[in-house]
Amino acid sequence: MSLLAGCSSSVGGTTPASRGETAGYPVTVQNCGRTVTVKTPPRRAVSINQPATELLLTLGLADRMAGSASWSDEVRPELAAENAKVPVLSRDFPSLERVLKEKPDFVYATFDWSFTDQGVAPRDRFESFGVPTYQSSSECGGQDAPQQRALRLDDMYAEITDVAKIFGIEERGDQLIASLRKRKAAAADGLKADGVTMMWWYAGTKTPYIAGCCGAPGIITAELGARNVFDDNRQLWPEISWEAILQRDPDVLVLADLTRGDDGDSAAAKIRFLETDPAAKRLSAVRERRWITLPGTAMDPSLRNVDAIETVASGLRSLGVAGK
Repeated sequence: MSLLAGCSSSVGGTTPASRGETAGYPVTVQNCGRTVTVKTPPRRAVSINQPATELLLTLGLADRMAGSASWSDEVRPELAAENAKVPVLSRDFPSLERVLKEKPDFVYATFDWSFTDQGVAPRDRFESFGVPTYQSSSECGGQDAPQQRALRLDDMYAEITDVAKIFGIEERGDQLIASLRKRKAAAADGLKADGVTMMWWYAGTKTPYIAGCCGAPGIITAELGARNVFDDNRQLWPEISWEAILQRDPDVLVLADLTRGDDGDSAAAKIRFLETDPAAKRLSAVRERRWITLPGTAMDPSLRNVDAIETVASGLRSLGVAGK
């Protein structure tokens, strides 16, 4: 489904050139405890991680991107043509030198890990070269630390607002947010999922990574009025034993369909495990085949969370566990 139909450099009725490229600049936003200042509208942005790339593409900014990196799934189909215009620097993490070779004037990443020496480089390194950076606020605390609060869709909307402001395309940002709000409301309209318990399985089989309280699965579950059976765990993706999962016996399983090829990554691998493992196949949801599959990126904070709300709402209705 198109997020922002017809989005291009002319969306909103003006182009950067017709407005005057430095009008309203410099622009300053607060981001993960940092003050980010952009002196002119970015023209050679580099995006790291798929959610960041897809947001820029959805906002019609392909012609202002010097490259993308760190992909986990195929790009959204409606973005494929625009994405083809943007060089892929690496399917994984590129080196700092590879990014700097593109002479970026802005680097935008989703995950905290991207801005480390193990990822691409710390934000301070980019800024020492005069390159401003932005990180999704959903990752300000990283993935390993206990989460202080649950994410909400408003956090994503705030990120869209920041990015649109940085690029000088505020009207496009407002249009996208309005579209997402409308789709979310339509998906959840009339759904009666009170009392439905859900478990979100990301990866791994021996001790699987299951969603805790406060990430994207928490957003999706809350928006649909259901309950995450591990909402008492403050980690984003804690490792949970099958014994603990059996004790809570969720009504519905949501399975990430990952393309990495590691243990239990694909939805097909998860289903094979569920149907053959002596412990897992005792789950009520397995006996009743009550599961829903989603692309892995839909379980990260991103535009795809609204896709996931639509898919999971439809799945709950089809499975007969939630009223219309």
